[in-house]
Amino acid sequence: MSTVRYFDDVPHIVRFGMKTEEDEFCWILFYRNGNVYGTAFYSAWRPLLAEPKPGDSMADSVAKMLDRHNNLCDLIISHSMTTLQKLAPVGPHWITLRDYLHTPAYSLKLVTEMETTNVHPEVTKGPEDVAAYEFQPLPFTAFINLPKTIPQYPSSELVILDRELNWRNPPHKVRTTDGLVCYFKACKRSSTWVETGEVQNDALDSIEAHLCLLKYGQEKHDTYATRKSTVLGIVTDTSFVSDESASAIQVVLDRTGQKYKHDAEMSQTLVAGILLSSTTSSQSLANVIAQAEDTTSDIFAEQVRSWKTQIEEEVVHLHSAGICYGGRDDWFNINQYTVLIGAESNASLDLDTATFVDDSNIDDTGRKFTSMDNLAVESLFGKWLQAELTKKGG
Repeated sequence: MSTVRYFDDVPHIVRFGMKTEEDEFCWILFYRNGNVYGTAFYSAWRPLLAEPKPGDSMADSVAKMLDRHNNLCDLIISHSMTTLQKLAPVGPHWITLRDYLHTPAYSLKLVTEMETTNVHPEVTKGPEDVAAYEFQPLPFTAFINLPKTIPQYPSSELVILDRELNWRNPPHKVRTTDGLVCYFKACKRSSTWVETGEVQNDALDSIEAHLCLLKYGQEKHDTYATRKSTVLGIVTDTSFVSDESASAIQVVLDRTGQKYKHDAEMSQTLVAGILLSSTTSSQSLANVIAQAEDTTSDIFAEQVRSWKTQIEEEVVHLHSAGICYGGRDDWFNINQYTVLIGAESNASLDLDTATFVDDSNIDDTGRKFTSMDNLAVESLFGKWLQAELTKKGG
């Protein structure tokens, strides 16, 4: 669970963690508890591991969980401050994108001071060179749709903008050396779906969809694809690859049956992500409907029909290029949040949630996702929209 806790006006960004009441154990970021039984820290820390009690409502459980999580993070970080101030003194950090891709990381263990029964952190590992925010640069061979010729932007030359606006989220807005402000979409580590054990990489799927549209427009001279694509180039990062990063890279390459050739003594140039032109001002369909004042007029009804037609046409174009949305049986990726309404009331689909369907999956996955996308459009502009208009009295 991501949260930001401030100490000495410095943000401490918690990305994820876990806790268990039964085993009296927790960890956040790279911090974990040690043998702290019998200390004042233990007395404050132990109750924060509590699980929801039977009879608690869902709202109460979530509220209590969030409160305990924040208190848990505060407790651990506050008892680590002396060491953290030495390891990461206050100063200018994370200026360029390369800084994010090469963050010094440490593992700390809270242990008891036998003389005082207080706790203090010990460094158990580090420093290591780790990419922040689960970023994971990948070899060029990991990409199916990478064009043969595409502009390359070194990570060291991209300056991060507006990072303080939302520490919980990774940096997106960057400026190139020639002053161009654009949007960075990062390659990230794979994750495992708990229910099925399936390894997923939504970031790579989305990047492949963006690159697919760019490549399709170049090769087919397709006017729609050329207009829809916002890819400016790829972001590269040259460095030595750690064993941990090599393992994460191999997980990604397992999807294509490749073997990653890792040489810890040689620097490599990897793809850290892609650059997109700055996003235009648009709102989700959900927000537009929520803000609409007159939903009963013929003008509004005609506008809705126009939006549906535009989305239907866009789906056909994207399917032709090998791009689908799909989803789950209970949740389509074409929905009220991924349909965007622009400043001129034109409807389009958010490409960030799309998936490229390669030739090996075109029959099974492609057919399934195509059917889901068509059904999603009908459901969105039928069942969902009608329910929303009914709520508004339309």
